[in-house]
Amino acid sequence: MSVGRGAITSVIVDDNIYVSNGYQETGGMANYIEKYNITDNKWSVLNATLSPRKFANSETYGHKIYIFNGWGNSHLEIVDLETQKVTKGAVNRSYTGNAGSAIHNGKIYVFGGSGLNGAATTVFSNRFQYYDIASDTWHPLPDMPTAREAKGKIVNDKLYVIGGFNGTSSRLINVFDLNSNRWTNQYTMPAGISGHSLAVSGDKIFIAGGYNNQTFLAYFDTTTHKVHQLTSNMIPRRHAAAEVYNDKLYIIGGSTTSLTKSAIKSIQAADISENILANTASENRVPETKVYTSASRDGFVISNENNSNQFEFTVYSTDGRQVSKGFAYYNKTIDLSKVQRGTYIFTYKNEKGVLQQIRIFR
Repeated sequence: MSVGRGAITSVIVDDNIYVSNGYQETGGMANYIEKYNITDNKWSVLNATLSPRKFANSETYGHKIYIFNGWGNSHLEIVDLETQKVTKGAVNRSYTGNAGSAIHNGKIYVFGGSGLNGAATTVFSNRFQYYDIASDTWHPLPDMPTAREAKGKIVNDKLYVIGGFNGTSSRLINVFDLNSNRWTNQYTMPAGISGHSLAVSGDKIFIAGGYNNQTFLAYFDTTTHKVHQLTSNMIPRRHAAAEVYNDKLYIIGGSTTSLTKSAIKSIQAADISENILANTASENRVPETKVYTSASRDGFVISNENNSNQFEFTVYSTDGRQVSKGFAYYNKTIDLSKVQRGTYIFTYKNEKGVLQQIRIFR
């Protein structure tokens, strides 16, 4: 892109990817759309001025882009790709930032996020609604089971809300059936993910990047309800954009820290054809795990092949009594200094969901 941008939103129309808004590496929020032509491998800026915002959403319908949400912004902007003219749609009375969105049959579904109606961004939302394009109206839907910043996609008339953040990175996948109009299934991933990007290819939802594990790449199979983690050379990113086109996954922009100067310009493409996925999926492989003590602190580290995912743990006494519970990260010191001296069992589930137990002498 012409400048690095994070907290962006994107849509794909024909063979073009349109990237809107976000924060820039040079500072400030972007108020424009940049178009990437996949065939020509070229970027260009549209002659359309938007409201500056970050952590917004966008969807496309009828050769138009609908841009909405973002912290502190209730306006819906509609960009006509033929004329590049920007018009206003109905105001979103339940706007948030860092929410999820998906489109289906002329309706844009919007869910989760934080900063509901301008409240503090630390207040997470379980609000769920849809925007009817034909009537230019917003309508409420049953609240999400868990309030959080979220991402989601629709496959076969079902909305899959994957991961997110509400103080910790979520391991949940919640499913909303668009035909019965209710939340149905819930699945649990091996590890939490937030700050990620999603894109759909057939029955698969690809998950790219993340707040804590910025090289994370996986897909959720909506037919088997399993997460398959992949290996790749993806540049570390979080709060990026992702799209799928002709068996290729494109990931665009993003950042690596909370500083705007860490925003990324680059776009990468990965081959996600079936033969490639068959050779790179690691569902049946448990990453090598090593445990070692930290000499500088009264704790220890669980290393996992440079994986920085978060996981939940419980500490038990040798007689089975729960002593402590919390969240930790691979490859970072797990501080147990508040636990009294003695012998304990530290338990957690690895990335395949298999319970692990470590005897601790403190």
